[in-house]
Amino acid sequence: MAQLINAIPNDAEINAMTQPKNPQAAEELQHRKCVKKRLDEYLEAQQLKRAMGDDDFWA
Repeated sequence: MAQLINAIPNDAEINAMTQPKNPQAAEELQHRKCVKKRLDEYLEAQQLKRAMGDDDFWA
């Protein structure tokens, strides 16, 4: 049976892999995170409106 414990990266290794290598990459990563956060908030709000019956999509 394979030893999976050695293959699983720890938190420090994961952070090292996800850190951008230059300032431009860091800026792009930050922008993507902001866009994703705004999209998630928008979709959550739309889901709540739809659940409350205040959906004006078809109006």
